[in-house]
Amino acid sequence: MIELTAPAARSGLFTTQAAAVPLAGVAIDAEISSFCARVSVAQRYVNLEANPIEAVYVFPLDEGAAVCGFEAIIDGTHVVGEVKERDEAFKMYDEAMERGDGGFLLDEERPDVFQASVGNLPPGKEVLLKLTYVTELTVEGGGLRFAIPTTVSPRYAPSQDRVGVGRPDSEALNPPVAWRVPYGLDLSVRLAMPGAITRVASPSHPVSVTMNGSEATVALSQRDAALDRDFVLSVETAGLDTPQAWVERDEDGSQAIAVAFAPKLPQASRPAEVVFLVDRSGSMGGTSIEEARNALQLCLRSMIAGCRFNIIGFGSSHRALFRRSRPYDDSSLSEASAHVAAMAADLGGTELLPALELALKPAGKDGLARQVVILTDGQVTNTDACIALAKEHAAEARIFTFGIGAGASHHLVKGLARAGGGTAEFIYPGERIEPKVVRQFGRLLSPSLTDARMDWGGLAVTQAPSAVPQVFAGGRLLVYGFITAGAAATARLTAESPSGPISFEVPLDPANVRPGRTVATLGARARIRELEESSEWISARGSRQAHRRANAAAQEVIALGLRYGLVSRETSYVAIERRETPVIGDVKLRQIPVALTTGWGGLLPEVAAMRNMPGWWGQVGAAVCEEPSFDYRLSGGMPMPRAASPSARQPKGMVAQEPAEEPTRSETRSLFHAARRSRSAEAAPPPAMHTLVALQRADGSWELTRELADVVGRSLQELESAIAGATGDAGDVRKAWATALALAWLRTHARPVEQEWALLAAKAQAWVDRAGAAPARGGAWIDAAADFLRG
Repeated sequence: MIELTAPAARSGLFTTQAAAVPLAGVAIDAEISSFCARVSVAQRYVNLEANPIEAVYVFPLDEGAAVCGFEAIIDGTHVVGEVKERDEAFKMYDEAMERGDGGFLLDEERPDVFQASVGNLPPGKEVLLKLTYVTELTVEGGGLRFAIPTTVSPRYAPSQDRVGVGRPDSEALNPPVAWRVPYGLDLSVRLAMPGAITRVASPSHPVSVTMNGSEATVALSQRDAALDRDFVLSVETAGLDTPQAWVERDEDGSQAIAVAFAPKLPQASRPAEVVFLVDRSGSMGGTSIEEARNALQLCLRSMIAGCRFNIIGFGSSHRALFRRSRPYDDSSLSEASAHVAAMAADLGGTELLPALELALKPAGKDGLARQVVILTDGQVTNTDACIALAKEHAAEARIFTFGIGAGASHHLVKGLARAGGGTAEFIYPGERIEPKVVRQFGRLLSPSLTDARMDWGGLAVTQAPSAVPQVFAGGRLLVYGFITAGAAATARLTAESPSGPISFEVPLDPANVRPGRTVATLGARARIRELEESSEWISARGSRQAHRRANAAAQEVIALGLRYGLVSRETSYVAIERRETPVIGDVKLRQIPVALTTGWGGLLPEVAAMRNMPGWWGQVGAAVCEEPSFDYRLSGGMPMPRAASPSARQPKGMVAQEPAEEPTRSETRSLFHAARRSRSAEAAPPPAMHTLVALQRADGSWELTRELADVVGRSLQELESAIAGATGDAGDVRKAWATALALAWLRTHARPVEQEWALLAAKAQAWVDRAGAAPARGGAWIDAAADFLRG
């Protein structure tokens, strides 16, 4: 029975009859090599009811996942799924439901959101669904980063995504959400690297690690961990900066190749116009907005003289700090710092698209390249439109993104960066921000390489993606090819840099051809992603010509999906269990709730503490929750996404299900703080470093002040006495001495985290080099400062 109620201040939908959640557990097993991972996800469904059910589970996967296997085991029967065109797969599933057979369907809603449907599960029976995917690994700061999403965070839907024929995106991408769910995660990871593994850590979960040279195993420290945050694993191993090639031969004799480059590029920072686009929607409440503020403060201090900048905060509306970008100087830096310190997640829903349009508007004729830096948790439904806009302006602006929080949408965060010719970084709660910001600004302030292309030597190759992605120092570039003819060769990546042509080579050894189709599968997925994010695909509206182009792209996606057994926007997996005795009776729909992402909107600690206080909704709910895309069910004391509408195939008699019971206040606090405690053991800077960095002026210099004296451990009088006899303007002498002292202190006390202050140090050194002053005894200011601090 479904009832509509009207509690104070909001109305909402809830059920008066509870139903068992049929998902009993999720087990993930992963094998990681040097450039990719093979992941198996097993979902166990049990029907504890007296009637047959259809279980529908919306869950996330890696946005780059090439889903290449799907199978079901029920009553000892093993059913292997097959890839069909999407409409045909749905038809086969519906027909099996009507016959009383078992139907199992795997469908892609977005590249990072999938739906599994288990049809006609009889009373008392259980089924094990298993899906397999392969995915690329990200090289980050000299190590590997491996992430497994586990929950679909509530996503804001603009008005156009809440209407339309069939099920709108606001429902397809927003499954029911509960405080906690009665199923958990069991996970194990095996690593086999070409070089020795030196460190394995997880900032997201407590893990146990066993290492043996180039191999390691990782397991969760507790069984059945909550699926309320992404699982993140960092691996440090040798050999990642070496160009490599992998060639595989499929059973039919076809060959595919993957080549990896880790280019070392000359460092050359140039001024730019930097527009910061900061998500201030309700979902960013709590730790996410704190992380965004911290990252943005460091971003502001990573700019160089000659830059212009602006800050645009967005939610239901958007607000720019300045009417137009201002020069980067002490005045604008001071005003921006105060503005960022006061930022809150108080602007309502996540209307990213109009804010992005403003950030991408053509700049004034000042000759500066425009760079857009986006900080967001990425929780929107109109990802395609945002990516299309970024691609439309790719020639005028590069986009660099930071994904914030425990459940940021990787598809949006990475997709915007791909479309805008930039890169993405993810800041998980508790992770150190500094190295990520420094990496991004090192890329952002570096001139782009142009005309990047692959030369496959003597091989005839169909390349995927067809265009070489943007090339950046410190990252890894993967390019695939389907070999049609030719012999051993050398693959060569060439590009134009500001200092002239550059190239990188990888020899291809025919003796190293291995059996398998992992490389071909990843190559096919790379091509499908290129098609699905092409302008022809995601902007094919209006003209017949555009529609024809979209159809051509769709047909190629279908062909690749069928050839390599891949799920896509146009292809789905379906498996049918033929039964001698059909299932009869009304089938009840059971939409499986997902656990609310830990820290989402700051709700876990705040709501747990305030839900019983008079007027709590006005204090928390109205300020935090994103009203346009949600109804609110208050039976459990928290705002919940609207339950998805049943599909057109829903049999009569289906009922919605009640959200899982909420945890106690102490339980929610322990869940929240567990994420804060679970962080990797990275080298940390001395506390005084942050104080020192905050004292740096926009031009890179420091002033000789009492605050600086406190950091370096001397009195201001001592510092002033040490420059007696120096030559040059008195003001320049004081600033040159202060700047040299700051640099000497960093090199002595913060050497383990040098990469984090390298940009601001380069800015400072450049200022000292051009200062019209010299120490009393001659020589370099930095040498005099180092001697002084040692003495």
